[in-house]
Amino acid sequence: MTMDRLVAGAAALAEPVEEAPSGLPDCQSAEDFYGFPARDHIGRFCHRFLDENALTPSELLHSPRHQQSLSNLPTFVSILQQADRAMGRKGALTGLVNEVARLTRERLKADAPADLRPQNVALEIRRLLQTRGDAGRFHVEAALTQHIQAGRSFAEKVRLLLDLAEATDEPDALAFIDRFLGETMRSDSAAASLSGDAPFAVLVDLLTSLAAADKALDEEAPAILRRMQTLLRRAPMPVLQDGLMVALRRELAKPDHFTIASVGDLAGVEAVQREVMALATLAARLRVGDGFCGGEKTEAALLRRGALLVNEDTLHEIIKGRSFIQKLRTLFLLQKMPLPATAERAVVACILQFFESREFAGRLLDCWKERTEKLKGLAEVQRLVLDSALDAEEREYRARQVDDIQSAFIRTQRILNPLTGRLDPSMDAVIDVAKLAADRAFCKGRSGTAAAAALHRQVHRPRFVRGFLLSAQGARERALRAAWMKGALAGVGAPFIDLAAVRALVVDDEEGPRRFVGSVLSDLGLGAVETAVDGRDALDRLDGREDAFQVIVCDWMMPRVSGLDVLRQVREKRLDLPFLMVTALATQKAVERAAALHVTAYIAKPFTPDQLEEKLLLVLTQKAAPGA
Repeated sequence: MTMDRLVAGAAALAEPVEEAPSGLPDCQSAEDFYGFPARDHIGRFCHRFLDENALTPSELLHSPRHQQSLSNLPTFVSILQQADRAMGRKGALTGLVNEVARLTRERLKADAPADLRPQNVALEIRRLLQTRGDAGRFHVEAALTQHIQAGRSFAEKVRLLLDLAEATDEPDALAFIDRFLGETMRSDSAAASLSGDAPFAVLVDLLTSLAAADKALDEEAPAILRRMQTLLRRAPMPVLQDGLMVALRRELAKPDHFTIASVGDLAGVEAVQREVMALATLAARLRVGDGFCGGEKTEAALLRRGALLVNEDTLHEIIKGRSFIQKLRTLFLLQKMPLPATAERAVVACILQFFESREFAGRLLDCWKERTEKLKGLAEVQRLVLDSALDAEEREYRARQVDDIQSAFIRTQRILNPLTGRLDPSMDAVIDVAKLAADRAFCKGRSGTAAAAALHRQVHRPRFVRGFLLSAQGARERALRAAWMKGALAGVGAPFIDLAAVRALVVDDEEGPRRFVGSVLSDLGLGAVETAVDGRDALDRLDGREDAFQVIVCDWMMPRVSGLDVLRQVREKRLDLPFLMVTALATQKAVERAAALHVTAYIAKPFTPDQLEEKLLLVLTQKAAPGA
């Protein structure tokens, strides 16, 4: 297969470059021509005249001068005849077209178009709609036509329309501007005009960025297109969005290529490989759920182009000369393209052939040298599987297959051993695994669960909290470290308790123990610590503020209201609030009474600061821990 074959095939598919709207409108009166379906067909039948004069159908319908120019063309009669045949109404259009011209002249003679400017666009359009009755829409569009008539090219006209759009948030005004912009983008040469005659690959990228809204245009993109993207992000512009898709599909129907063959690529195989990858990447950018931006027409445009490149005969040629992982990436990318059924089956069969090979695990691990790169690579392959178009059962099975490979690799390489042994690991060892989690290096399944459990346990140990968070220079650095760790653990689906966001209530009727516990909690880095002098004071502080605290540390034996009574009333409002009971009565009976009221944990007096820290972190994290 060579690029010459691709050229010939694409040229055969390029036949018309304009899109025909579905369904022909039944125009019985001149007014019917101003309806949007009729305008779309005017754009189809008169596209050469409109393109040569940088006009849109709406401009033609509101400009006697351009209507006269069109009627003077010798080809206008054939245009009408073509439209008559398409509508099955021989000779019926000529009279209606003349009526449109008469109606346009009369309306503009009776009421000259308003002078639209950025400063008054919303006010003027609102005035025209409110004071011109049924003809209000006509006069708004006539005013827009007059405003852009100074533009000699589509780019100049779009610039004038954007000036107006950028000056208002009025939905009615933006809807009219949207119509004119959308019709402009449907014109054959509009995309070239706005992009400054950009090469095919560049133009397709620009149009895709605008239509799919998947990435921002860079500073090198034409300023007018960057302004258009800003408008699209600010306000709904459905007609413009549709026009961009029409322009993109028109480009895809042309015989141009994303790449060219290099001097050493005599057979053109490398060029075809690059062409396939470019098209597959484009298809992935345009994919939305189970479909594509622009619907079935976009899918058909991609399918026509892809059918020339990917089939049962060319598939092995496309992945020829690539490494094992490159072949997998290519195949999964191809699977996201619209392909003929036979090509789809061939791609799936090729993918499964790799996965079912006895050497699959070894060949996959051999794609990378370093341990960390192997982990990241395996996780990437699993993501390719999970994001693929394989059927649900096959997708789940293959994702589990990759997870099993990684899980075995983690065990044999003892990657999590430093975090799961009896001795406390160094802070660096914990951070190294956290970095892997942040890089999404663990597969979903057994591998990710094991990493989540190991990390969650270690990052909430008092020693690690003191070393990682409390050693930070200032509140800002501490907040940054906490945010990073939170993001890292999220990579394996584990929560991170940010102690700076925790407010604690310490309850004890003795000042010494109360101050001691409060001091330990403050030193641990809790965001706020409130104290209550007894159980009654605690309940008063909690009344109406049950959600203000994330943990309660409460003494059991107190006058007036005991710790057990505080627990009982707290549980009536919040079953999930961590509650650490402090007691000197660590008897079986006492423990059972507290457990019956769903105490989270208890700590027996006397205790050291380290013991209190350990118990508090256990209370805060045990319900959020993976597998809890």
